[in-house]
Amino acid sequence: MTIFNLDQCTGPKYKALASRIEQALQDGDLKPGDRLPTHRQLAEELGVTVGTVTRAYAEAERRRLVEARVGSGTYVRGATVPTTDFQVTDSTVDTGIDLGFSKALELDQAEQLQQSLVRLQDSPVLPHLLRYQSEFGLPHQREVGRQWLQQTGLGDYSADEIMVTLGGQHGFFVALLGLTQAGDGVACEGLTYPGLVAAANQQGLRLMPLAFDDEGLLPGALEAQCLRQPPRVLYLMTRQHNPTGGAMSAQRIDELARLCRQYQIVVLEDDVQGCLGEPDRPSFSARHPDLTVTIASLSKALCGGLHVGFMRGPERWIPALSAAFRATCWMAVPLTTEVACEWLTSGYADQLIATQKAELDWRHNAIQARFTAAGLTARCGGFNVWLELPSPWRAVNLVERAAEHRIRIKAAEVFAAGQYAAPQAVRLCIGGQIQRATLLDAIDTLIQLIGEPVYGRDSLNHI
Repeated sequence: MTIFNLDQCTGPKYKALASRIEQALQDGDLKPGDRLPTHRQLAEELGVTVGTVTRAYAEAERRRLVEARVGSGTYVRGATVPTTDFQVTDSTVDTGIDLGFSKALELDQAEQLQQSLVRLQDSPVLPHLLRYQSEFGLPHQREVGRQWLQQTGLGDYSADEIMVTLGGQHGFFVALLGLTQAGDGVACEGLTYPGLVAAANQQGLRLMPLAFDDEGLLPGALEAQCLRQPPRVLYLMTRQHNPTGGAMSAQRIDELARLCRQYQIVVLEDDVQGCLGEPDRPSFSARHPDLTVTIASLSKALCGGLHVGFMRGPERWIPALSAAFRATCWMAVPLTTEVACEWLTSGYADQLIATQKAELDWRHNAIQARFTAAGLTARCGGFNVWLELPSPWRAVNLVERAAEHRIRIKAAEVFAAGQYAAPQAVRLCIGGQIQRATLLDAIDTLIQLIGEPVYGRDSLNHI
């Protein structure tokens, strides 16, 4: 395409090409929805390497000019930023059977909240909950956070290293804001938490999706990336990968840590879902605390509405994290944090977590038996079920068919970072307010849909 001619350009060619795309949009030569040439096509036309075009498209995506659609190509974005499939809907609206979001099971949390608020009426801490606090949180709340990290197996730290956050997503955003600059690279598994992708894109960071297996990120993939261009941050979910459910071994963690030390990479460990596993599962935080900023949350262990999390970082990074925290919201909400801390110290949290684990085990066993009987491969862990689809099914088509039956699920494509090629798989979430019978009926419906010849294995419509 002649509008991308680089003959008169100076400086790095990938930046020049990104600027040409921007100019073409301003001149009207490109319009929202236009599909750009493939990397190879444009490289051949301009006489540059495929890598140059890849970097140019990534830079244009960072500038919000284009968007990469896995398996489809690169397209000019519309005038407004498109929403993602991870918008939470109004909980008072009936949207059918929601298997799309990881949520804590709804048990007796509402009754417990009522009792906690009554007890707070006579608490001497009550007046303090209405006042501005330090960005770190109240001292006794940080101590409770320290105990929570220790109890769940993430390490034993000083309360001075702990900050109370507005849940896990806020923790990720603050950590990236404090430890990176626009243009820095953030490495992660090719399939990762969409909230991390959103936070990186919002801050102008470059995602570096890397290959992984059942144990997580492959050390060889990280080393190859470091030889090309080392990332500033490595984002990992070591104890419960979302969406696939995998977990890292101690050996894998140590192999990655060696590379992080060599290339001075900050590790951002997401343990939002890992807290429901066994505390002796290895984590980056416990094994290599000097490299790691830890993000923990109570959203899955207790409930999402309290929106309380804890962030821990090495002492040398605390000033930067603190400044970023103040730039976002100044402080976490003292009242909801106090309720969460009371649940943690009273023993109610232990009881709630044990009940959830038992119920999730029952659900996983029942679901796994159904999928196995149908000849389907699924991995269960935490609130998630990762279901691989048989050929010639495409995940997006199953999502559409399920929606026709008022069942909401997520395709693997939603979790793809950058231009990572997503497999044909879907994630199902089995928590929230959904009851056993309703859940199993939904699973049976999905199995039936997958087996239908017109939409399933005997169809050519999904190749």
